[in-house]
Amino acid sequence: QIANLLHALPSTAAPELARLGLLNALRHAIENEFASAFDHIEWQIEAATAQLAERLSPLAAEVCFYAAREAVRNAARYGRPADSTRPFQLSVAACWRNGLEVTISDNGVGMGFAAASQGSGQGLALHSTLMAVIGGTLTAGSNPSAGTRITLALPDAGPAKAARALTNPPNGATFTS
Repeated sequence: QIANLLHALPSTAAPELARLGLLNALRHAIENEFASAFDHIEWQIEAATAQLAERLSPLAAEVCFYAAREAVRNAARYGRPADSTRPFQLSVAACWRNGLEVTISDNGVGMGFAAASQGSGQGLALHSTLMAVIGGTLTAGSNPSAGTRITLALPDAGPAKAARALTNPPNGATFTS
């Protein structure tokens, strides 16, 4: 199942991340892949946050990008309310609070409350694990008819910690993250 998830990831993300940076690459992906799924997309990114996010290691940026993309994909696929009189909205917020915090929220039906066939939830679980591997967190909250809120948090590693070597590497090998 993990292999299937990895095969489903677009191959263009890494070059886009390097060229655009994390938050601009996320905006680009949402506008190109998911814009038609929402009636309105709101962006709330603090001025200095995009610049500070550039300090993330390429691995951390990629993991965060794919976790955010998965949250948006789930909202686009499962979140639209059956009540067509209410516009379906997506909000993407990013701020720097002792590290990067990205919040993806929608006003949809909420996780586990969609009438349509839902995913297994393994996508967010996988991304939560990957976030933990790089020292971050993925938290999810949801209420029926009140939408879903996914928050990705990466603590500020600072320049000295960004490429720290793993302790006790096997066979004298050196790994960096």
